[in-house]
Amino acid sequence: MKEWALERSGFLKEWIRAPLVTASIIPSSRALARAMARGVDPDRGPVVELGPGTGVITRGLVARGVSEEQLVLVEINSHFADRLRQRFPRARVIHGSAERLSDLHFDTPPLTAVSGIPLMSMPNDRVAAILDSAFRRMSPRGVFIQFTYAPRCPVNREVRRRLGLEAKLFEKVTRNVPPARVYHLWRGGS
Repeated sequence: MKEWALERSGFLKEWIRAPLVTASIIPSSRALARAMARGVDPDRGPVVELGPGTGVITRGLVARGVSEEQLVLVEINSHFADRLRQRFPRARVIHGSAERLSDLHFDTPPLTAVSGIPLMSMPNDRVAAILDSAFRRMSPRGVFIQFTYAPRCPVNREVRRRLGLEAKLFEKVTRNVPPARVYHLWRGGS
């Protein structure tokens, strides 16, 4: 409980400093972390997490069986990136933008990208750049897992059409503040 209180205060500070980057005043719940992790096969190569924040979903991925060595954590907030390096010393932590994911090298292409990035607060071109960057690095059968607090897919129809993506509601998570939905996105025909 003490760790969650520290995460909560850290989120609030970062939200005050940059509300459009942090997008929430409290970290995701463990129930949401489990729902995000359920869509991940821990034995299928590296897993990229975009916007891991303080690592709540990261812990869900590790609990699911993804080894730290298979995690690539891309975090734009330097404070959060430093904390992630301390909490997950064997993971590859990158302080940078998800739009630059296509610049990274992987020995084995990731099958899954898990995202806590607030896509709905971003312009369509930036959302498209993030998704395009992720799908350029993932396996052709790659799945992008995204949560949202909205009652609809966080990637609008025009962006999905432009990138040739399909989307499906995977799970509703009521044990989160606010309640959340988990969506899976993939390239059409995969």
